Amino acid sequence: MTSVVEHDSLEQSQQSVPTPSTQPTSPQPAGADDGKRTVRSRIPTLRTFLVTVLLLAGAAAGGTYMVTHRLAESAFVSLDDAVLTAEALPVGSTGAGVVTEVLVTGQTRVAAGQELARVRLAADPARTTRQPGTETLRAPVPGTVSEIDIAVGGVVSAGEPVVTLYDHAKLSFHAKATEEQLRGLRLGMTAHISGPGIDRPVLAVLDHVEPRVGPDPLSDAPLTEEQQETHEQLTVVLLPRTEEVDTVSALVPGLRFTAEIDTKSAVGRTPAVNSAG
Repeated sequence: MTSVVEHDSLEQSQQSVPTPSTQPTSPQPAGADDGKRTVRSRIPTLRTFLVTVLLLAGAAAGGTYMVTHRLAESAFVSLDDAVLTAEALPVGSTGAGVVTEVLVTGQTRVAAGQELARVRLAADPARTTRQPGTETLRAPVPGTVSEIDIAVGGVVSAGEPVVTLYDHAKLSFHAKATEEQLRGLRLGMTAHISGPGIDRPVLAVLDHVEPRVGPDPLSDAPLTEEQQETHEQLTVVLLPRTEEVDTVSALVPGLRFTAEIDTKSAVGRTPAVNSAG
């Protein structure tokens, strides 16, 4: 009886003794939480700083591009109506007669010496030398037929053109320019020609400016608006560079192009406005 009571008392005493913790909790430093809160509070400020730096860098890059782009634009004078012009080369007979054959058609490219037409010459009593019965007209230089002036059966006078060519080596671009535009131009400046029929800009040189043709001083008639605009402009003549002649010779005279003249070229040369007269 006594042993049972003692056993129960022993179990109750063992249950009342607290069990020690197997993993003691290490104490946290007092400033750890404060440090974490400080770092978290600085993140928005740091983020704002980085965004500001990126925006300023982008603005600076964009501003630099705009300035460079504007400087590039200011280095060129644009003439939007540059017309390809050909120097006419008429071919006619040495005497009067009748055109019996025309051996070419319009826009035909011909070589130097190629036969163009034949003319049966009329007898000329004033001439002491014997005239040939038929004269063959030949191309004096390589070129392109721009016009058939007299068809077969037509009567031609001495020296009158039967066929008109244009010389490939004498093609040029004629562009209208105001006096304000001319102030920035000098003879010898490089021009970049763009337009129909060419897949890359053609290089040309500012050769001269045609003198102004004023109104008739004896006429009291007022100038029309179109005449006034034409009178206020001068014609800039641009010659293709030697290496570009073959490319330009494949184009049709009369086509209109755009000329971008590089004002940084030909520094120190004669001002174009002074050459206009």
